[in-house]
Amino acid sequence: MRQLLFAGLLIAAGVAGLRAGDDTGSRSSITLRDDAKSDDCSEHLQMYNSEFSAKVRDEETRSLVNQPLTITAERNGGIQVTTWDRPDFSLKLCKQAAASDEATARRALAQVRLEVGTGQVKVVSPERDGDVSVGTVLLVKAPKEAKLEMSVHNGGISLNRFFGSATAHAHNGGISFKSSSGTLVAEAQNGGISIKDCSGDVNANVENGGLSIKLPERWEGKGLQAHTHNGGLVVAVPKNISSGVEIAGSEHTSFICNDDVCTDALRTWDEGGRRLLRFGGPNPVIHASTVNGGVVVKLARGEL
Repeated sequence: MRQLLFAGLLIAAGVAGLRAGDDTGSRSSITLRDDAKSDDCSEHLQMYNSEFSAKVRDEETRSLVNQPLTITAERNGGIQVTTWDRPDFSLKLCKQAAASDEATARRALAQVRLEVGTGQVKVVSPERDGDVSVGTVLLVKAPKEAKLEMSVHNGGISLNRFFGSATAHAHNGGISFKSSSGTLVAEAQNGGISIKDCSGDVNANVENGGLSIKLPERWEGKGLQAHTHNGGLVVAVPKNISSGVEIAGSEHTSFICNDDVCTDALRTWDEGGRRLLRFGGPNPVIHASTVNGGVVVKLARGEL
């Protein structure tokens, strides 16, 4: 099970997830799952709160013609995107509220809605209130070669089997790219990024968060540029990798690389004093680096 929880990407022993509470000051946690087998909102969005006994749910659906879309989820909102075979967009907003009584929760939930304009989709949520906790996740089914610009605050963004162009921005949240291809950009602040079995032209930058990568045997497309500042780097490598990989760290970076993939790896230094690890081929198309964080390179085994 992969769980996307708000706030930051935790990377340990190759397991990635997004975790934290909401931004109301209450003892809430909001969990997003991007591995659900259906579009049932209860499978994608789950709230936990030790103070509030009343919880209510609702959902809203829209259909949009294919067009470049900018999607914004301001507060405690997640966005999950996949590609389907139809020519239009399908949007489903899953929303949940928790409060001390049902009436208060329903009033808060009534303020959560989709605001749709030309090329713009916005998830509108109520202002911060310590008496209620609200969480949302927007499920997006996109046509092939769709163009998306997405941003979240205190939330997560997930691309799963997406094929197109997408830029994802997360503040106090994490980003996951899984089995996706195209021109993909991920930028996370105070969160982390997970990239698994992707291809194309992929760029990822993290400020204050971890970076987790699972590589395919051969990278198809321009390549991967993935970097984190103030965060650890975990790279899982298939046994028969045939694409060149370069992993870099500062002169103080600790490297752990004990599996067979590192047996013939070249370890060196560049002119700037960075430590480099190269393997898989003479012309790297995969570049990953960290500043102020450790590096773990290991053989890929199952889920990352």
